[in-house]
Amino acid sequence: MSKPKRAIVLLLDSLNRHMLGCYGGTEFSTPNIDRLAARSQRFTNHYTGSLPCMPARHDILCGALDFLWKPWGSVELWERPVTYELKRQGVITKLITDHPHLFETGGENYHTDFFAWDYLRGHESDPWKTRPDPSWQGAPAMPAGTKYPGKASAYDFSRTFFKAEADYPGPKTMQATADWLKDHGQEHESFFLFVDEFDPHEPFDTPEPWASLYDRDWTGERIIWPPYSTDTLKNGVITERQAHHIRQNYGAKLSMIDHWLGKVLDALDNGGFWDDTMVILCTDHGHYLGEKDIFGKPRVMQYEPIGHTPLLIYHPEAAPNVISSLSTNVDLHATLTDLFDLNVDHVTHGRSIAPARYSWIKNTSARLGCWRDIWQLGSNSGWPL
Repeated sequence: MSKPKRAIVLLLDSLNRHMLGCYGGTEFSTPNIDRLAARSQRFTNHYTGSLPCMPARHDILCGALDFLWKPWGSVELWERPVTYELKRQGVITKLITDHPHLFETGGENYHTDFFAWDYLRGHESDPWKTRPDPSWQGAPAMPAGTKYPGKASAYDFSRTFFKAEADYPGPKTMQATADWLKDHGQEHESFFLFVDEFDPHEPFDTPEPWASLYDRDWTGERIIWPPYSTDTLKNGVITERQAHHIRQNYGAKLSMIDHWLGKVLDALDNGGFWDDTMVILCTDHGHYLGEKDIFGKPRVMQYEPIGHTPLLIYHPEAAPNVISSLSTNVDLHATLTDLFDLNVDHVTHGRSIAPARYSWIKNTSARLGCWRDIWQLGSNSGWPL
């Protein structure tokens, strides 16, 4: 089986597996994720490793599980992300993202080893604007509650500059990806493109027609910031009607970013990339939207909605298939190092899964070996495991 020369990772943050059509979801529409799934290997036992945002990206880019020793942080001095090794081999690497945590303390050096990177501004906590747009023609035309009532957040200012759907960070990121593939992709014999798309992460803020797509009867200010809470309805944090509204707003953002993902898939179609490009669609974790009366990502057990995540891998020489082997995000790092024939000096915990070469027994054995490595590291350091 020949190896492709190019790889694309499409990471959609807080992507709920159980809400995707290709995994049996019927609540919301995801035609383009389903379109990619139709030509991919669909993994049914893919689970979170480290989480939330930055730990999961550490798993993917460095291949070493952030847990159990670090809850959130940057790439360590003794580690080399896959982009560092690719740069040494002369492979073009490109990051396209709207993810603000990549440029905050604890995430500040994940982008530095990419050959080039684009940051599309305005999502969530991004400190982008210092005042609202004075023309007042942006998203406030659709009222939405603030994250901090009585006090403006960064997003309250940013969203005033979104005058059309294409101005929102998620659509901008996907359009930039499609444009890069069209204008640059075929110029490089080999490349690694990492698209770190923050949608459908909160705020669940979308313009029409998405805003009313699943909740046409809502008449008040839109609740775009979900609570982070347990026993949410039981304790009266929100009402049942508000809970339904928040869930539908997540669905609206999911469907909107799925629509813009279609432009990336169109670029792959039009540029003939499917012949020599591996494409991975993944996430860092899910998001509770009322399951077990939980909302957000509070510190609770990793139940199915947040811990059991989607993974699609398209490989030019692998037929569409369902893969039931156990996998997690460190395996994506191993898959990329395998694809590009890289040697990694620091300790890693993953095994290559594209194309899926391991039987369930072999994969499980490798996973147990991974946890033996972690146990040994912890024992040697004196940590109370």
